[in-house]
Amino acid sequence: MAKEKFLYFAGSAGADAEADAMVVPVSSILGIHPTATTTCNVYFSETRFGEGTDGDKTRHYVELTYTAGAFKAVVSEIMREIGNPDSDAPALIVVADGDNSVFLHNDISAALLALSDSDVNPDN
Repeated sequence: MAKEKFLYFAGSAGADAEADAMVVPVSSILGIHPTATTTCNVYFSETRFGEGTDGDKTRHYVELTYTAGAFKAVVSEIMREIGNPDSDAPALIVVADGDNSVFLHNDISAALLALSDSDVNPDN
């Protein structure tokens, strides 16, 4: 039986406060799409409940920064690690750890986390 895998993302702010780091189960990935030549967003299934008067709903996501044009290579590496059936493969896959300059792919250089708890509604 395959063990559950998790993805680790951290910016470069110490991983000791809200929106500094997150660990998510692979099963919560909704999709990955490029937002510019050097960035993409990885979206997760957890949503924020409506708040304030405008009822905003957002998804947790991580924005990855990488070398221009490397979207396909970065996503391919994430998918390769997710799909690795090796029983000795780690359950925790470090995609981006800005604090320690550890990145799953050589083209990744940063991660910015947008968690629903840190995505403050300006109406509040």
